[in-house]
Amino acid sequence: MRALIEELQAGAAWDEWGIDVNVVPFTEDFPRADICQLLAPDILHQLVKGSFKDHLVEWVGKYLELEYGKAGAKERMMDIDRRIAAAPPFPGLRRFPDGWGFSQWTGDDSKALMKNVITDDTLKDLRNALERFHHYREVFRDVGVRTEGFSLPCQHSLVHYEALIRLFGAPNGLCTSITKSKHITAVKKPWRRSSKYKALGQILRTNQHLSQLAAARTDFEARGMLPISRPRENILKGLQTSGASQHFDDVEDEDEHAGIIDERPALAHSDVKLARCHARGRARSVPALAIELGIPALSTLIAQFLYEQLNCESTPLPAGASHLPVFTGPLKVFHSATATFVSPSDLSGISGMRRETIRAIPVWHQGPARYDTIFVSTDDTFNGMLSMEIARVLCFFSFIYTNGRTYSCALIHWFDRIADEPDELTGMWMVRPSFMGNGSKNLSVIHLDSIVRSAHLLPIFGHEQVPRAVNFHNSLDIYRGFYVNRFADYHAFELAS
Repeated sequence: MRALIEELQAGAAWDEWGIDVNVVPFTEDFPRADICQLLAPDILHQLVKGSFKDHLVEWVGKYLELEYGKAGAKERMMDIDRRIAAAPPFPGLRRFPDGWGFSQWTGDDSKALMKNVITDDTLKDLRNALERFHHYREVFRDVGVRTEGFSLPCQHSLVHYEALIRLFGAPNGLCTSITKSKHITAVKKPWRRSSKYKALGQILRTNQHLSQLAAARTDFEARGMLPISRPRENILKGLQTSGASQHFDDVEDEDEHAGIIDERPALAHSDVKLARCHARGRARSVPALAIELGIPALSTLIAQFLYEQLNCESTPLPAGASHLPVFTGPLKVFHSATATFVSPSDLSGISGMRRETIRAIPVWHQGPARYDTIFVSTDDTFNGMLSMEIARVLCFFSFIYTNGRTYSCALIHWFDRIADEPDELTGMWMVRPSFMGNGSKNLSVIHLDSIVRSAHLLPIFGHEQVPRAVNFHNSLDIYRGFYVNRFADYHAFELAS
């Protein structure tokens, strides 16, 4: 500021910089009062709501109107809506079955990508991404959407992110979404509970009652009348305790139980277990299940699975089915399994755990079937996607073999990689359903221990418009090429990179 005052005339300093040369701020000589450093990064308003939602989304709409007219722009926006609506469901990812504009996507999952430890390589990637953004945004100036240029505070703030991260660390600790979450608890939720008539008094009364209940619980815990609840600050301490993996299979309802948890699974990578209760009314034998699923070769697939379980992994499968072990006993079918794994998040910190439900159910919420896709660990000598394959779960089941051991299994349909490397434009791997030479599905029975977690696939739409009949229920059956969405959450980003 002192340099500006010395170099500029009084009128120019005021007109161009808003500086009164006759006034010297009392913070002039304070070593920690640099206004450029005091304006910390705000991911929510500068990046998610600002640069993405308010700028890019609006610019795309204006571009479509300039290029195709209002009618053509509306038609293409409706096609974008249908593409969003066709995205298969995924735990923790908000779904829009009717589309209604892509500006609805929230930034919670995107912000989770910043929760890992930031290194020099991460900052280099940030700098490169920002340079690409500044390069490609010029197209909006060229087509007449931003003829006035890009003097936008939200986008300019991104230039300072690298320096501010080096000074203050990861930006998530200073994001306004922290205070916004308190606003949701104190205002939005009580508002929804109110009658909407003279709601302020009802909101205050609700908050008062919640505070009294919290105080009562604390008092009851101190008196030994209730078990002591562990606050979120103690999660990292709780992760060091042993024997915390029990009861992971006591999960049936995704909405009630899935999400952030305090326990650490027994396995370092992930822990997958069947639901607590088996499905009633489903087949109880291999022949009956083969008829129900329409897979005549199910008994052979189970025999191959048993051979691999009973023999060394390096032992090849025998040529004839007569040498394979036979299972003719009862089995139990399950509609879901739960996967537990390390997944940083806003609530649980960088070492938090997450639990999600993987479903294979013929009728989901009284509607069509739902058969989720998964990451399957196939080769631990590699990292990332090279160590895994993508598959779709068709059925979960378990049975007790003659050796007395219980096997928890999944019948899956394999997916093949379209290329040996990720797509250059999106950075995502591409896969397609795998089929045998005779046109039948490439199926296998695998142990639950081979499953890592759910995978989110996005259809490769191409240039043609999405038919109206396509939705999130049937997109996995209609399309023959998919992106492995690594931006679904932090853990998926690490796995699919």
